Amino acid sequence: MKRAPIITVLFFLMAFAVQAQKPPIKFGDVSMEELKMMHYEKDSSAVAVVLADYGESSISYDQSKGFRLKFERLRRVKILSKGGYEWGDFSIPLYTDGLAEEDVISLKAVTYNLENGKIVESKLKNDAIYREAVDIYQKNVKFALANVKEGSVIDISYKISSPFFYYFRNWDFQATIPIIWSEYRVRIPEYFSYKKNFQGYLGVSINESEPQDKFFNLEYKQRRDNDGSVAKVDYQKIDYVEDYSRWVVKDAPAFKIEPKMTSYHDYISRVNFELSTIQLPERPMQSFSESWEDLTHDFLANSHFGGVIKGSEFLQEHTEKAIGGKTDAKSKTEAIYHYVKEHIGWNGQYRIFSEENLKKIVDAKKGSSAEINLTLVSMLQKAGLNASPVLISTRDHGFVRKENAIAAQFNYVIAAVESEGSYQLLDATDRSLPISLLPERCLNGEGYLVAEGKSGWVKISPLKSRYSVSSDFNLSPEGELKGKLLFTHDGYYAQRMRLEFAEKGKEGYLKNMTGTRNWEITSSTFENLEKLREPVKEAHEIQINDQIQVNGDHMYLNPLLVFRTMENPFQSEKRQYPVDFGSPEENLYMTRIAIPKGWMVEETPKPQALVLPGNSAKFVYNISQMGNIISLTCQLVVSKPLFSQDEYLTLRDFYSQVIAKQAEVIVLKKE
Repeated sequence: MKRAPIITVLFFLMAFAVQAQKPPIKFGDVSMEELKMMHYEKDSSAVAVVLADYGESSISYDQSKGFRLKFERLRRVKILSKGGYEWGDFSIPLYTDGLAEEDVISLKAVTYNLENGKIVESKLKNDAIYREAVDIYQKNVKFALANVKEGSVIDISYKISSPFFYYFRNWDFQATIPIIWSEYRVRIPEYFSYKKNFQGYLGVSINESEPQDKFFNLEYKQRRDNDGSVAKVDYQKIDYVEDYSRWVVKDAPAFKIEPKMTSYHDYISRVNFELSTIQLPERPMQSFSESWEDLTHDFLANSHFGGVIKGSEFLQEHTEKAIGGKTDAKSKTEAIYHYVKEHIGWNGQYRIFSEENLKKIVDAKKGSSAEINLTLVSMLQKAGLNASPVLISTRDHGFVRKENAIAAQFNYVIAAVESEGSYQLLDATDRSLPISLLPERCLNGEGYLVAEGKSGWVKISPLKSRYSVSSDFNLSPEGELKGKLLFTHDGYYAQRMRLEFAEKGKEGYLKNMTGTRNWEITSSTFENLEKLREPVKEAHEIQINDQIQVNGDHMYLNPLLVFRTMENPFQSEKRQYPVDFGSPEENLYMTRIAIPKGWMVEETPKPQALVLPGNSAKFVYNISQMGNIISLTCQLVVSKPLFSQDEYLTLRDFYSQVIAKQAEVIVLKKE
C-alpha cells in the first residue's frame, strides 16, 4: 500500500534582480568635512548630531533555520561638545523566549578623530562589549566607544537575525539631538501581514512603496513504503509579491523634552509595526492579532505570572502570620501590604514577570516590581480577598494603545483589591509611601486588570497632593523680618520632603532650604517624618535679612517668601503633546506681616482670581490690611492632571499671569 506523499517544504527565496538604491552612507567612509564640522548650523545648541541613520528590515528564508527576520543598521554621529559624549554609548535590545533567541552579528563600531591633520581610528574592542539581562525575555548588548571627544565622528553598524516575526523593528525618525538623514526600508513577503502605525509631526521627505515580483522554489520529496525506491524530488516555482517600502525624513530637529510630560517616545516621529497574520504556502493562516481576552489567558497561564500567584503555597504561612487573626478585608489588606513592603526590598527593576520562584525572593528579601507585587497579590488571595494583578506602563515607558493587545506595551505590575465594585490599587515597592499612594512612576492613565472572567481597564486616579506655608513675621524699620515659618507637606509633597530629609539629614536639609539667601534659622522642629499616613510638618524660627529693599523713606516687600514661582515652566510658544502633571496638586501660602511704627502702606497688589475652564486650574491672590497687619493668601490649584495640546496656550498664559502677580510688591512709606 502506498502512503500519501509526505511533503517537506523548503523555501529558496531567490529574488529577481532589482535595481536597489545604495544606503546613504558607507561604514568607515568618513569625510574630512564631517571631521572638521564643529557646530550644526540649524541648531547651534546641539551637543551632537546624527549625520545619518539607516535601517533595513527584511524577511528571508534560511535553508537551515527557516524564515528569519533580519535587521541591519548603520548610524553615524558627530560629537560637538562634552554634553554629547553619551552618544558614544550604545545599547541593542535582543529578545528570547527560552527556546530561541535573536543574534547580533557583524557588530562594528569605530571612533574617528582628526589629530594633527590625520584621521585616527579607535576601534571597538571585544572586551568593551557586554550583555545585560533586562528580564527573562530581553537582554541588551551594550558597549561604549573609545576615545570619544569633541569633534569625534562615530560609526556603528550591526545586523540582527531573529526568529520572532512579532518583534519587527520599529524605527525612530527623531531623537533628542538633530538627525540630518533618517532612512528606513522594509521588505515583507506577501505571506506576512503587518499593521504600520505612524506617529509624530514631522513630514516624510521620501515615501516610496511598491510591490516587487519575486519567486522561490518549492521542493517536494515523495517516498514510497517498503519498496526501497529513492525519494523523488520535484521543484515548483512559486511566484510571490514582496511589499517594499522606503521612508526618509530629512533635517529632523531635536525633540525637546519639556516639563510635565511622559515618555518622549510617545511623541517623536516614528513608525511602529504589529504582526497581524502569517500564511505560508501549503499552511493554514496564523493570526497574531490577540484580543485582550487572549492576552489575559496567556498571562494567567504563564508560569512566571499566573503560575506564581496561584502556586507559591509557602506563602500561606506568611499570610497567616501577616494578618494575625484579622477578619475584615481592610485590616487584612493593610496588614499584608505592610508585611510585604517590610520583608522584601525593591531592587529597582521594572518587570511584569517573576524571574525567580517567590520562595527565593522572600528568602533573599529583595526582588523586582513584579516579584514584590505578585507576592502581594498571591498573599491577598490566600487571605480570601478578591485581589488581581494590574499591568501598567510607567510614565517613562509611554502610554498604552488600547486598540493593540500587546504585552510589550507594559513594563510594570501592581496589585488591585476589589471591594464593593471599586478597586484599591497597591504597590509595595516604595517604603517611603503610604498605602493610599502609588509611586509617581505609576501615574500613567490606566492599567489592565488581569483576572479570569473580569479583566478590564482600571483608572489610576491619584489623590491630590497639598503643600501649604503659613508665616507670621514682624518687620523692623531696618527691613528685617523675624518670626515663624510653618510648612505642611501632604501626598507626594510629603514623600519628596521625607526622601530629601533622609538623604541629607537635618543640617543638609536646612542648608538646602535657605540656599544662598541671607536667612538665619534659630530653631526648627519636624513632625510625622516616620508616620507615612500623616502630613509632614516643619516649623522654623527665622530671621530674614534679604527680602526687603530699603530706599530712603520707602521699603519694597514681596510677601511671597518661599512660595513664589520664578519662571514659567512652559516656555515653548506651542506644544504638540499633552501636559501631564501626574496628579492633582494644591499649593497654599498664608502670611501675616506686622509693619513697624512710623511706617504706612502706600501701595499693595490688587486681588486677582484666575480660573481655567472646567475649574481645571485656579489661582487666587488676596491681600488686605487691618491696622498694622498685612495679610496675604495665595492659592494655586491644578485639579486636572492632564491637559491636551489644544489647552496648552491657555495653560501657558495662566502661568504667565500667576508669575506676574507673584512678582508684585508691597510699597511701604515712612509717615
